[in-house]
Amino acid sequence: MPATETPTRVARPKGLRESVLDMGRSLGLMAVIVAVVLFATPARGLIFPDRNDRMPAVDYSDVVSGFGQVTHHAALGPVGLPTSWRANAANLTGSSAADERLHIGFVTPGSQFAEVDETTGDATALIKDVLGTRGATVDGTTTIDGATWDVRTSDRGERSLTRTDGGLTVVVTGSARTADLDRLCASLRAS
Repeated sequence: MPATETPTRVARPKGLRESVLDMGRSLGLMAVIVAVVLFATPARGLIFPDRNDRMPAVDYSDVVSGFGQVTHHAALGPVGLPTSWRANAANLTGSSAADERLHIGFVTPGSQFAEVDETTGDATALIKDVLGTRGATVDGTTTIDGATWDVRTSDRGERSLTRTDGGLTVVVTGSARTADLDRLCASLRAS
């Protein structure tokens, strides 16, 4: 009996269209895997940092006490602010007691900001540096927690409050709501 031969199939090379489709499926699968890893693991914070990572909190207690040590005058430090406020800047600048300046910046609810600046030096210079030329004009006064504050407007159009008492000049300003700026003023206590 004659042997029957089975025909041999020859693999035909894929066309360009099939190769592109295979490559697209492979890349799509890889994209899904990468997306799952980024969104479902702690590595997500590297790509999409949360609000706390973008604006890290700082401790301003050393700055407040340092101001007193340099100027021999107690700084007015914020006390009892809500936990929703985050101090994100605190520094001292100056080279002597006569020109030392304290700055503390806060992020307030709604991602607004508020700041307090203080000096025992030139009050006019501090107000101009913090508020700009427009801030030189007093628009009125207000009483907050028993203390009288001058109300001004900064060059950025922000409500600002200033006060000079016992040789210490304090400027409170920022994009925060009026109630928040008033709360910052009311929180200031001699340290």
